[in-house]
Amino acid sequence: MLKTEDNKLLTQTDAGTPMGELFRKYWIPVVNSNEIAEPNGKPLKIKILGEDLLIFRDSEGKVGLVDEKCPHRRTSLSLGINADCGLTCIYHGWKFDVEGNCLDIPSEPAESKMKKAIHLKSYSVQEKNGIIWGYLGPKESEPPFPEFYWMGLPDDQLISERVWQECNYLQVMENDVDYVHAAFLHKALNEQNISSELLSSDLGINPSHPLVKNPPVKQAVENTNYGKRCIGVGVEDEDNFAFMEIHYIFPFYTFPPRMEGEDGMWHAFIPRDDHSTWSWDVQFSHNKPIDGAGQSQRRGLILDENFRKLRNLGNDYEQDRDLMIDGNYSGIRGIANQDHAVTETMGPIVDRSKEHLGTSDLPLIHIRRMLLEQVKGLKKKEKELHEIPLKKLFSCGTVDSKTKTWREAIPLQESFQLGTDKHFEET
Repeated sequence: MLKTEDNKLLTQTDAGTPMGELFRKYWIPVVNSNEIAEPNGKPLKIKILGEDLLIFRDSEGKVGLVDEKCPHRRTSLSLGINADCGLTCIYHGWKFDVEGNCLDIPSEPAESKMKKAIHLKSYSVQEKNGIIWGYLGPKESEPPFPEFYWMGLPDDQLISERVWQECNYLQVMENDVDYVHAAFLHKALNEQNISSELLSSDLGINPSHPLVKNPPVKQAVENTNYGKRCIGVGVEDEDNFAFMEIHYIFPFYTFPPRMEGEDGMWHAFIPRDDHSTWSWDVQFSHNKPIDGAGQSQRRGLILDENFRKLRNLGNDYEQDRDLMIDGNYSGIRGIANQDHAVTETMGPIVDRSKEHLGTSDLPLIHIRRMLLEQVKGLKKKEKELHEIPLKKLFSCGTVDSKTKTWREAIPLQESFQLGTDKHFEET
């Protein structure tokens, strides 16, 4: 259970709110590069952290991330002319470059110096691995760009997707560190012939998989310099445990659990506003071209042109109650669609003061605690993300002897350790 005032503090992310200002200190994935592939193409509207923005590619291929509204009379620049290295408002012809500099004000006298005093709000961008990122904080505090493991892989080993999720970012992120829900929500009722690289089919995860067959798993949460490592330990067979890990990278990135040999997954949960989230998936194969069709099919997200789901709250996510008899636990197809169903039906912002948490909720309790400590200024992070070798970090569970502890079976790399004597909590 969380106090009402703390729930409000964690879930409000507009400009000027404590959490909103904290999140603006980090690089955020904005759109896939192919969404604005053509120079001089139509500007794309995007809302992030409650701000209405535009992203566009100019004549030279440079990307601009700017305020949607023209600073003259606040009409939308989404209708503007993108040409000759600038975006021109169709209302009075005011023109701006990707950095927000005013290039022309033809509605004023030729001798006017007004354009030197006009600036369109703009943000820094980086383009990497087919994703355009933005930094929405103060320019003087701009951090180095983060380097995640998957960024070092060839393009044919990656697929990325952003989805408009109809609820607050926190309930989406908390679902991602919840081990035990997989044994119910994502459970297929019968064994399926699934490729070894794929975690599931669109029905769900095989009942023999460690994530599914051992609820509730023994859990631990380990403090790290990047955030939290959440451990799950389940019974594999008479002699062995399955040791699993989830990495929570402060403030809104995760690597959900995967076993050795399976394709990996990285998530980012970016508040669109307080009632919706841009949920980012980057799926990656470690050493060969990824089965993009298989990964997309198993996740089951069918999207419209605005990245909103066709399987949604309005049609109960196309739940088939007959499927619950001999198909899967939830009656919903698509493992991601299943996650969206349970988080969105909580409501736009769940009232955490009415919860009844148990021992299986240890990871999300730790994440809430860390976010509160940081947003209240109660504790300073020991290292910033750019100081941590994130290129070496991804989730990879293993099967090992029951004689081993989780710290022996999947030790944390020294470069991620905090160096404290008591740095974990177990259930």
